[in-house]
Order: sequence, then C-alpha cells, then structure tokens
Amino acid sequence: MMPQIANKENLLTKKNEQKYQISVDPNNPDLVMEVWIRGITFFDVQNAAQNMFKIEANGEATLDLEGYWRYAFTHWVTQTNPSLTPEELGSLEAHIANQIAELLPKPDHLAEMMQSGFTKASN
Repeated sequence: MMPQIANKENLLTKKNEQKYQISVDPNNPDLVMEVWIRGITFFDVQNAAQNMFKIEANGEATLDLEGYWRYAFTHWVTQTNPSLTPEELGSLEAHIANQIAELLPKPDHLAEMMQSGFTKASN
C-alpha cells in the first residue's frame, strides 16, 4: 500500500508571502520600500497566460508583455509599504518597477510552467 499524505497543507500553495526591500533612490541605498510577493498557483499561471497572449481576429496569437506585467504586479504583489494602489504600481519609476519585476516570474518562466515546468526548480 502506498503511503498517504497526512497533511494536505503540503499540497497547497503556501499562504506565506515573502517580504522584500526595494531600493527607491539610486543615490541613497538606505531609502527603501517594502514589497510582499505571494506564491503563484496553477490557475494564476493560466490567468497570467490569458493576459500575456492575445488572440487576434485572424486566429494569430500576439504577445502582450504589458498585459502580463500588469497582471503580475496586481495579483502577485499583495502589499507594499508605503501602500500603493494598483494604478500607482503601474506608475512606478522604471528602476523601482524593474526591481519588483526581478522578484516575479518572467514571461519565459511562465511559458515553462504552462508546459508542466512546475516541477523544475524556480529561479
């Protein structure tokens, strides 16, 4: 008989969010903001893919990186300090947004996950 899993929590995405500090001023590394990122689920991957690939009227798929990053920033960034709205997250200065993007799955990593890459080690 195969052993049974005793704790179903081992099967679920961890609810714990990870907190990161992001430098907000290139001239002052002590000036930081806090960002909380949550783990992603199978259904997150599917929803993010729908925002990343747009199907044109002729049936061709086009890549929408802005759609992907908007989804990632508004669904996987759960909290910031100072507190930012989704609209404010979309208006961050590039050097700040790039640091947050480094903490999130990249579009190519999402494509791997869509092809059963969940079992591969993440970056």
